[in-house]
Amino acid sequence: MRLAFRRSVFLPVGLLMAGTLLTSDLMATPAHAFVRHPAYGRSIDREALARTRAARQQRASRSGTRSRIAPAPAPAPAPVLAAAGGGDDIVWQRLRNCEAGGRYQANSGNGYYGAYQMSAGTWRSLGYGGLPHQAPPEVQDEAARKLRARSGWGQWPACSRRIGAR
Repeated sequence: MRLAFRRSVFLPVGLLMAGTLLTSDLMATPAHAFVRHPAYGRSIDREALARTRAARQQRASRSGTRSRIAPAPAPAPAPVLAAAGGGDDIVWQRLRNCEAGGRYQANSGNGYYGAYQMSAGTWRSLGYGGLPHQAPPEVQDEAARKLRARSGWGQWPACSRRIGAR
């Protein structure tokens, strides 16, 4: 009884699904895919193909198209920006804009705070209390300059590359 039920239910369902899949595959194939291209039946004449390629290359070199192509200009070197404290306010402004959109009160929610996106641990290691985004802008600027003097521009890897700081 149980075997008869399986055959009566699962076999038609399987056939129905297989037929549906087969029909959908045929419907998805474009009509031109079933037409044979006339070139499929011919054998390839490799020597004629090589002669044609050589003739094209010779014509191209004679016409000078290959020699007229100018090489791409070399990229300009990134500017080396001044060291901290030496009238480089534009560098720090660019860094603030890159890191936090220039907002000193930025709290991105990922554990980095303030205009220079410092972690709480880095902030404390520089000798400050609280969190960076709670400090006034002058204090955040001072802390960023201290951090750069201590550890270099690598504390802000993506943004320092983007603004050209080294």
